[in-house]
Amino acid sequence: MAKPIQLDFPPRNHQAELEQRVAEAPAAHAAAILEFYELLEVLHEQKVLATLRGAVAAGDDLVGHLAKAAAEPETIRALRNFIALTKIFGQIDPELFEAVQRSMPPQFKDRNLRRQTPPPSLWAIARTFWSPPVRRALFAGGLMLAGIGYYMNKERPSTADQA
Repeated sequence: MAKPIQLDFPPRNHQAELEQRVAEAPAAHAAAILEFYELLEVLHEQKVLATLRGAVAAGDDLVGHLAKAAAEPETIRALRNFIALTKIFGQIDPELFEAVQRSMPPQFKDRNLRRQTPPPSLWAIARTFWSPPVRRALFAGGLMLAGIGYYMNKERPSTADQA
């Protein structure tokens, strides 16, 4: 009859394996370690590490102050407004803002040029406001103002006013 094979594995020494991996790490990862040291030096020079150390030391106090500030009605309104503005800007075609940027005259960008440019005549202003692109923009602005006016005339307060 066959004899069973005896399998005796020596017990693993995890500590010795870790020490061997640590001893081999500098040679295997020399470039990464050098880059990390450079990053660490920049963080130290810019006082980022000191700031982080202070934030960690403040711990509970910092969290308490942030929680107190976040519970303020003004903070809640600001966050709601930011979310609403993000939704509005997300719906606007970016080419519209690019067109506005391109249409800005050089006088808006340079203070000296702005001071040297004579003011437009009333006729030039009237011609500008009677042009189809300006009428479209005025109509869009009027619709936005109408929406604000409808909201301001509401009978019931908003949820932000009930806090």
